Amino acid sequence: MTTSASSSPTPKDRLTRICDSMTRQFDMHPEHQKGDRCMVFLDDGKMGGIVLHGYENEKEATIALFLHLQAMFAAQGMQIDFVGIPEDASGLDG
Repeated sequence: MTTSASSSPTPKDRLTRICDSMTRQFDMHPEHQKGDRCMVFLDDGKMGGIVLHGYENEKEATIALFLHLQAMFAAQGMQIDFVGIPEDASGLDG
């Protein structure tokens, strides 16, 4: 899968336009409640698209994603841990 990570406030390609359309359906669902949030991921085997919907920022969404991944691994009897490494890790050499 090609990775050309970027962020945009509006859908920018076919996959993110489909993701965006799916979030509109999410909002119209009869059981939708204020404060519900979602992430929609799509993948066509060559590239991927994601729309974060209802999150205040990407950091908040990333934390939610990590927590969901931990739960998915736990449900399979596995453990996954995440460690943040700062971009400027030069001070970590000792």
